[in-house]
Amino acid sequence: AFFAGDLGQTFDSNKTLVHYESNPHKGQAVLYVGDLSYADNHPNHDNVRWDTWGRSIERCTAYEPWIWTTGNHELDYALEIVSCPLDLFRSLN
Repeated sequence: AFFAGDLGQTFDSNKTLVHYESNPHKGQAVLYVGDLSYADNHPNHDNVRWDTWGRSIERCTAYEPWIWTTGNHELDYALEIVSCPLDLFRSLN
């Protein structure tokens, strides 16, 4: 398995993906440990950054399984709706 996290959307992000793709001993899956697209904290909760990030990693994710975990930059929330970002993970009993 290959472990990655905090990839974001920069020139260095692309270098990391190219390095992984060119490795002849790639794992059978990627465990991605959070902070995927850094799409949080954008005006009006714009999801364009999710779209651009998805397109940038599609060349890898289309051909092998990626397992995702949530990082703090996946918590995009509106304070007028949710007072605490961790409420997004709590059960609605």
